[in-house]
Formats: sequence, C-alpha cells, structure tokens
Amino acid sequence: MWQAWGQSVITWSGLGESWGLTQVWPLLLLPLTVLPWCMRGQRHFKHPALQGLPEDPLSVWLERAWKISLSTLLLALAIALSGPFLKSQSIEKIGRGAHVMIVLDRSASMNEPFVNKGDAQARQPKMQAAREVLKSLVKQGHEDLMGMVTFSTSPILAAPLGNDRAFVQAALEATEAGGMGFTAVARGLGMALDYFADQPVTGARAIVLVSDGGAHLDGKTQDMLRAMFMRQQASLYWIYLRSENGVTIKQSLAEGENIDAYPEVALHDYFQTLNVPYHVYEAENPQAVMAAVRDIAKLKNKPTRYLEPIARQDLSQYAYGLAWLAALLLIAMVQLELTRWQT
Repeated sequence: MWQAWGQSVITWSGLGESWGLTQVWPLLLLPLTVLPWCMRGQRHFKHPALQGLPEDPLSVWLERAWKISLSTLLLALAIALSGPFLKSQSIEKIGRGAHVMIVLDRSASMNEPFVNKGDAQARQPKMQAAREVLKSLVKQGHEDLMGMVTFSTSPILAAPLGNDRAFVQAALEATEAGGMGFTAVARGLGMALDYFADQPVTGARAIVLVSDGGAHLDGKTQDMLRAMFMRQQASLYWIYLRSENGVTIKQSLAEGENIDAYPEVALHDYFQTLNVPYHVYEAENPQAVMAAVRDIAKLKNKPTRYLEPIARQDLSQYAYGLAWLAALLLIAMVQLELTRWQT
C-alpha cells in the first residue's frame, strides 16, 4: 500500500517492514533498462560470408553480459536517484535498570553556595555541583531509561524519558546559563510523572528531585500529586541542597511554631504522606550530593524492557555501489571489443 508522507516522500509498508522513496520521478527512467535488449551497441564489420565464420560462444555470452551490465547500470541509477530508505524503527530490548526522571531546580537560589563555610569546595554554586554529580549518574546506568525536567517559575522538559544518554547530558550542559525565578516544585514533579504514563512498569521508577527549597502546596495540589505518585508507582528521592541561610529539614519545630515559616520542612512532611517509597538526602556539600547519587544508582533491581530507536537508513548508497560495479564491468568489456579486423 502506497501512502503519502510529507510533500516529497513516499513510503511502502509490507511484510513487517517500512520502506520509502524521497523522489518518485527517477522511476520514470526504468523503461530505459530494456533499451540494451532492443538495440545493438557493438561495431559492425562487413564480411562477404558471415555463414563462413566459426561459432563463438564466448562472444555470445559477452554480448549478453554487456546487455545485463548496461541494464543493471540504468536500473541502479534510477533507484539511487529515487533515494530509497528504510524508515526509522524501534527494537525491543531487555536489560536491568530503572526508569529515572530527574527534576532539577533552576530557581535563582541555586546559584548560591552550600551551607558549609569552612570548605572551599562548598563555596561553588549548588547548581554547578549538582550538574557535575548528575552527569556521573547519567553515565553509570547504561540500561536505565532517563529523562529530565527543569523548573523555576514554570517546568520545562529538557530530555524525554528514554535511553539517549547524550540527550540528557546535553540538557545538563544547558543548565550552565544559571537559574532564575521561583520554585514551582509541584508543577515540575507533575510534568515528570506524566512521562511515566503509557509506559509499562518493567523496572523501578524513580523521581530524583534536586532542589534547595520548598514550596507551599494547597490541598488540591497535594491530593493531585499523591494520586499521581500512587498511580505511576514511582519512588521519590529528594536531594535537598541546603544553602547557607537554609534551614535543616531534620529539625523539630517547637510546640505552636508555624510550619509555614519553614517551607522546606513542610514539603518534607508532605512527601512522607505520599504512600510511596520516599528518601531524603540533606546535602551540605558536593560530597554529600555524590553520596546521595551513589545510593540512587543502586536501583537496578528489576528487569526493564525498553525500545531502542534506530535511525532512518539511507539505501541509495547500495544502489550507487551496484551502478559502479556495472560500470566497471562495461569498461572492462569495452577493452575486449575489437575495433578492426585483425590481419
């Protein structure tokens, strides 16, 4: 069945595979392939009695080879000019790994250093430290499916859930521009959870939240996130990057103290009510971030099934190769042709 695809591409599907042509007009040259069988291309020599010449089977087969080679050359050129290709496909693979969505805070506070004032390394911006550590996490799991969402005032999909490591690495490199805006944690988590939808639960699912602050969530937002976490069966790992002026989420509030004054503590308390596995890591320096990432990297506890995409394959190179082979055979046979009678 022929189907139009785009403006100048035609695909043909059958026998479980999909083929296509980028141009159709070169196929109009296909009738030229019969010309070698209708015309005689060899030289004519006058001879008074052709019936007196001995039979020459070699010449008969060389003439046939000449016609076959010329027809093949024309056929290969017509096919090559039409631009045949094998459409992009996906191969199902099974490995051991996890489905991980990284949710990275891009708010302005991520440009600040860690809480540890005595460590010179801790004076680097939290975003820089988190980016370098997350790169190592991406490199470790070759069979993991990974994606990334960044958020500040609004969430942005940086890399969809898949096995393209270069895509996620490039997304992390793009965070060098620095953060801005506020911390919309709920919207970032919601976008990340959406990418688990329509995916088979064939491996451990995890949301890795990397943030240095909390947010006040109303009751409707809390119920929505709680339902999404339970529906997608995703664990939550929060790497809390504590700032110099940030509070510790491990502190106990005094009786009567308003928890709204400590959004990080309020967010931590809410995460404990999600009814899914939840782990929090309070990182005060880059080393603590690395320790948290090493713990998260141990999620390879279930077999995971995923589709590995295969890019569209250009088949015209094989047609050009066949045309070159036919041309070389023609050149060789031209050298064998007599230009005059031998005396």
